[in-house]
Amino acid sequence: MKGLLIDASVTANWLLHEDLDPVAKLASERMQSGSPIFVPSLWLLEITNVLFNAERRKRIDRHHRDGALEQIGQLPLTILSPAGLADLKLLRHYAEKHQLTAYDAEYLRAAKSEGLILATLDGNLSAAAKREKVGILAA
Repeated sequence: MKGLLIDASVTANWLLHEDLDPVAKLASERMQSGSPIFVPSLWLLEITNVLFNAERRKRIDRHHRDGALEQIGQLPLTILSPAGLADLKLLRHYAEKHQLTAYDAEYLRAAKSEGLILATLDGNLSAAAKREKVGILAA
């Protein structure tokens, strides 16, 4: 089974206890079945920020936030090495070509360079991945 790169939108869907999106549910099932799951190094900061913002907006309380932060440490993930200076040209290319944030360009770069299937709930990132011939997890 090919490895899966998950982005913060998928993880946030799990941790915020929202109705599970079909793609997030499928990613969770793949993780539970032992499929290798990867995240870029920026994911840790991004998902932590999502949780703090959810608390500030009163979507969750501090107890939920702290529990979710603990859950992150229990997830069977491999954190990939960060993008380096040599990757800046490619990140800029993806961001400009597909109108992506630098963060989403990094998800695209990491999935493509590692030969991973991308799991995202972000429509723009999903469309960019398709245009770049990166596999997308679809429900």
